[in-house]
Amino acid sequence: MGPKGAAEIIFKKEIEAATDREKVLAEKEREYREKFANPYLAARRGFIDDVIEPAETRPRLIRALQRLENKVDANPKKKHGNIPL
Repeated sequence: MGPKGAAEIIFKKEIEAATDREKVLAEKEREYREKFANPYLAARRGFIDDVIEPAETRPRLIRALQRLENKVDANPKKKHGNIPL
C-alpha cells in the first residue's frame, strides 16, 4: 500500500476533523513517508541487510553472480531412492 492510502486509513479521523483536508492529508502522507516508508529505518532495525542505490544495482548483481559462477553444490549422496508406493 502506498503512503497516501495508508495515511488516509491511519489518520482518517484527523483528516475528517480538519477544515483543509487536502493540506492535512499531504502533511500526514509526508509524516507517514518519514516514519514508515523509509528503507533506512528498516535497515537500522535489521529487517533488511542493505539499501542499494539504483546506480549500484547492476554492478552489485554482476559481482554476486560472478561469485556464484563456479559454485559447486556438495550435497551428500542419497542412501536410497524413493520407491513408488
